[in-house]
Amino acid sequence: MVRPNVQWSALGIVAVAAVAMGAGGEQGRDVAPEPGKIARQGPVVVELFTSQGCSSCPPADRLLSRLKRDPGLAGAVIPLAFHVDYWNHLGWSDPFSSPLWSLRQQDYAHAFRSNRIYTPQLVINGRTECVGSEESTVMRRIREALAAAPAVEVSLAEPPPAGGGGAGAPAEAGPLAGAGAAAGGGAAARVTVSARLLRPIAGPGLEAWVALTESGLTTAVGAGENARATLRNDQVVRRLVKAFTLPGTAGAASSAQVTLPVDGRWNRAALDVVAFLQDPRSLVIYGAASRPLTAH
Repeated sequence: MVRPNVQWSALGIVAVAAVAMGAGGEQGRDVAPEPGKIARQGPVVVELFTSQGCSSCPPADRLLSRLKRDPGLAGAVIPLAFHVDYWNHLGWSDPFSSPLWSLRQQDYAHAFRSNRIYTPQLVINGRTECVGSEESTVMRRIREALAAAPAVEVSLAEPPPAGGGGAGAPAEAGPLAGAGAAAGGGAAARVTVSARLLRPIAGPGLEAWVALTESGLTTAVGAGENARATLRNDQVVRRLVKAFTLPGTAGAASSAQVTLPVDGRWNRAALDVVAFLQDPRSLVIYGAASRPLTAH
């Protein structure tokens, strides 16, 4: 059962902080996923819209962390944590929040024809959504998504050295979309993302996006609904860059070298790069890939 406990009217939409209740009234039970029962077609992109200012979010954050750490799910499930900013008014400003992530969640509400935005919300491959702490529902939705073969092959690679040649010039990367600019003396990371469409997709084509995420983040929360709690967050989206648009014709292929500014205060060993192909109208995700930044 989902019990709404807070309402907030902004962006013209009602936001609800959802509390997931398990059998017997237990809240946010931590039950380990069962990777052996999950088919391995994938990968599946799961996006958690969360906030350190929401008391209902820590169980969903812990579930996302387990999805990240479980070796049985490696390569099959790609988790992303988008920290929204609309709970910052409750007394605690989430250091990982961005209004851009709140707008991304609003875009999903429009795609789902819903007037409801809440945390913790989990979106699976841009197709379905559920409460991010309802583990049985989350794992069922992931299994359903893994049953479908991806429509796009996506790969991430280290870009060739300057002057090393290559087949064709890379497409120009789109504008940076993320929470904050590079700071702290960090160096930029570069990655080449490539995609090939396996079957035709109706519409204007698919947009290739590249995200930079950081894990192992620990925050001592000093105020708000989670005051005095120490929260751990993984797969926090730090950057999001549009790389190119892939035509919807079967066999269409493209690649681009993407530059991701890395803040010198981030733990480079805990950074991952994620690429996914998404329909700009329906927001359905058709293929994805991920790898540690340290591999580049």
